[in-house]
Amino acid sequence: MSPSPLVLLTTEGTYPFAPGGVTSWAQELLKRLRARFIVFALWGPQQIPKIPSLPRNVEKVMVVRLFSQESFPLTLARQPLLLEKLESLFGFLEGDLVAFGEGLYGLAKASGKASSLSGVFLSKEADEILRRRFTSVLGRTPVLAERLLTLGQLRGMLVNLLQIPPVADIAHTTVNGLGAIPAWLASRHYQIPLVLTEHGVYLRERYFALFALNLPPALSLFFSLFFKNLARLIYHEASLCTSVSEFNRYWQIELGAKPEKTMVIPNGIDPAKFPPAPRHLENPPTAVWVGRIDPLKDLLTLVQAFAFVHKALPHARLRLFGPVPQGNEVYAQEVRKRVEELGLGKTVTFEGPISPVYRAYHTGWATVLSSVSEGFPYVVLESLAVGRPVVGTRTGAVSEIIADSGRVVPPSNPEALGEALTELLSDPRLCLELGALGRERVIRKYTLENMVESYQKVYNTLCESGQRQRDESP
Repeated sequence: MSPSPLVLLTTEGTYPFAPGGVTSWAQELLKRLRARFIVFALWGPQQIPKIPSLPRNVEKVMVVRLFSQESFPLTLARQPLLLEKLESLFGFLEGDLVAFGEGLYGLAKASGKASSLSGVFLSKEADEILRRRFTSVLGRTPVLAERLLTLGQLRGMLVNLLQIPPVADIAHTTVNGLGAIPAWLASRHYQIPLVLTEHGVYLRERYFALFALNLPPALSLFFSLFFKNLARLIYHEASLCTSVSEFNRYWQIELGAKPEKTMVIPNGIDPAKFPPAPRHLENPPTAVWVGRIDPLKDLLTLVQAFAFVHKALPHARLRLFGPVPQGNEVYAQEVRKRVEELGLGKTVTFEGPISPVYRAYHTGWATVLSSVSEGFPYVVLESLAVGRPVVGTRTGAVSEIIADSGRVVPPSNPEALGEALTELLSDPRLCLELGALGRERVIRKYTLENMVESYQKVYNTLCESGQRQRDESP
């Protein structure tokens, strides 16, 4: 029997620290697959949380902090080789993926340690390269402030990240963004398969984030081009691009993935962990929302939608279950303020996290998802698994999962969302009928067993292919 493959699993701001869909997916997958893992986790400048209990087949956890000032000395190293590779990296400005890849790989190989690379980004030579390369794209010469801000941001993203990861048999990235870079570097350096699994369309979410940051136009252009071409590079060079929905697979192909190297593997849950909700619905009619309080979840639209529900059903309730992640406190306050402005203080309640999560779904007649961007939300699966219908927004895999088990409306449309919620909260029999359809659908199509079996086949196939290539090489 061949030994279990060693997999380098790269994450960005999720597993093993932050709760959410990717973390749930990774935790369940890792403890069930016949493989060993090195988890290579990207984290922000904030303090690294305590690593929770992990599956026994996780051999090592490596954490890379982005924008960590402690790794940025003020020495100005001017290494010709690093400057040459930096010049290549800027090929992404013209869409040159070959040069871009050479630059990323070359910097990772040549930097030696973060201090050397940090010094290069601080050098006047780097400023000259940026000025020269960006002028033709921008249509004017970027001013000094724009160049310094751009180089500082790029340095924060890449200095600690550009290193050759440990050797492995397979590189598997859970995101097509900065978190994909270590997996891509390992794939190139060790000539091993690269697997990309997308839970959401990362590039689409980067565009949302850049818009929200309200950066100067030059910086917005620079980093939109950076993330676009990084996504194209990974799509083009991945051995296999898996996605959790046909929605994601469509975008992968549009952005350069070869159709024959893409496949959909839906997320799955263990139905035994989500016991059926009671077959009777108690008053008042209640909608339940579960998740982290985050702008992408668009709770402002949800609250506005519930104002419409309140007019039709004054006794209806909306219960919000979930944490406020660090950094989202201002947004959470904005949502609370909107609740008070609409006179919903006694109707909409903030319940905080709940465990086990199925208890939240059991309290409602229906579950609501108001997000502007999603991949394959576990909230929808979990609610359907207990027999409660979902009103969700048409984003990511939401429509595919819900099908005839609820209602789907356009995102950022409070009227449509409110109308759909009012329909379900006015009809307990309809809620129970749709919920029963949803539970049957989850058991038939979206089980954890199916998901794990699919990924095990992927790993086995890639390992066998890699072994054949090694046997045939001279």
